[in-house]
Amino acid sequence: MLIVLAVCIVLWKLNLFNLPLAFAGVSTWGLIIAAFMVWIIIHSIVDLSFGGIFLPLAVICIIFDKPLGIEAITPWIVLVVALMLTAAFNMLFPKRHRHHHLKGEVDFGNKFTESTSTDNDEYVMHSMKFGSATKYVRSQNLKEADLRSQFGELSVFFDGAQVPRGKVYIHVNASFGEMQLFIPAGWKLENKVKVSLGDCTDRGTNVVPADNAVVCVIEGSVSFGELEINRI
Repeated sequence: MLIVLAVCIVLWKLNLFNLPLAFAGVSTWGLIIAAFMVWIIIHSIVDLSFGGIFLPLAVICIIFDKPLGIEAITPWIVLVVALMLTAAFNMLFPKRHRHHHLKGEVDFGNKFTESTSTDNDEYVMHSMKFGSATKYVRSQNLKEADLRSQFGELSVFFDGAQVPRGKVYIHVNASFGEMQLFIPAGWKLENKVKVSLGDCTDRGTNVVPADNAVVCVIEGSVSFGELEINRI
């Protein structure tokens, strides 16, 4: 889609291609941003991330408000409606990672929450929405962790966790929020996080783990958010 859009923009600027009337009055940057919004929506539908669906839709409505004839409700009404729909659908359809057990979830009412996982748990899940929270994982048989931050800030410490099997998977989803992971310095990190209009920073790239170190695979997505990986 991005390749096709790039070709169309070049041909359009060379007067070799005429855009449909629906795009009349829309700037080049507006078309590029709209294309990225569509990509984020498709990615969010796969992950069932409602914030990544409704908010990009609102941005598209703002960009094409004149062709759509909805200037009376842009931009603020559309943005407020998108936020309300995001909150409502997150409450109606809370997402659970398959085979995982919910260890702690913080919702709109809490400004700050600190929770600790139960020992000997193989799977840990924590979700943060519209607030901030700190999570200490002290599992003695950790296999997998599912972490989500939407319009909030989530910090998770893994220095108290044990991984007897030698490999742990951490699934992250940060959309319009911040997430900080504190990983033991002795673990070997494999960063497979996909970033779209966000930032993923690994502050321990100079760490050299041992050959038999625990392998930590971090995967997932960051959309309009920030993920920071620290070694402790």
